[in-house]
Amino acid sequence: MLTRLLTDSLSLVFGHLETVFKVCGAWFGLQFVLSILLLLSTGGQAFDGENDVISPATGVLLMVNTILAFVSAASIAVAWHRFGLRGDDVGPIHLRFGLVELLFLLKMAVIGIVSSVLLIPMIFVAFIPSDTLMSGVLLVAILAGFFLLFSLVMRFNLVLPATAVEQPLGFMEAFQMGKGLGWRMLLAIIALSLPLIFVALGLQYVLSQFSFGLPALLIQLKLMVLNVLLQIILTVLGISVITSAYRMALERAARP
Repeated sequence: MLTRLLTDSLSLVFGHLETVFKVCGAWFGLQFVLSILLLLSTGGQAFDGENDVISPATGVLLMVNTILAFVSAASIAVAWHRFGLRGDDVGPIHLRFGLVELLFLLKMAVIGIVSSVLLIPMIFVAFIPSDTLMSGVLLVAILAGFFLLFSLVMRFNLVLPATAVEQPLGFMEAFQMGKGLGWRMLLAIIALSLPLIFVALGLQYVLSQFSFGLPALLIQLKLMVLNVLLQIILTVLGISVITSAYRMALERAARP
């Protein structure tokens, strides 16, 4: 099942790159413009979190950028789930946000809250003082705990593609439906994301080395373009894993 998750997700994304950019292009374009405005409002300087004073205009831009990130995430995910599950066509400029996307966003928030609540005890345990030997054992236990918790939470994510295609599915039903798929979804997302992240880091390093003497603002713009492209691919790959897992769960449920 893990192999199928990986191959289905990769083929869905890289076999339909035109649709990927139609689904994501307009939303990421808006975020890119806002990021440039933020960069210009700070003179190309990053915040250090201590001595910087954020102007009212910059504060508004930060707030709008945050809201846009959540809205675009829901809109992109709904459109991609619909494409992956039903083959729904997407127009050249996708900026849709209606009742389905709002419900999708609310369910995303519920899953995020559940994840946060479950992680609080693990974070508390991580800061318990211990000697060197116990620290190693504790680290392994904490990592195993994180993996187990995230594997369980991943099963709730099956409610999202169901919401996108307007099929009734409750959280507990999704949890039961995702039995055996949670850890596979988590491993698939990790396996698909890490190579792209390493490639992006390498390209950022090369860009920084060959951009010697260029203005800092120009270097940051180059890195921003690279990050946008990376985020688009990572976003649809993560969504595709959940899409593929939902399809597999439906097939399993339909078997006699």
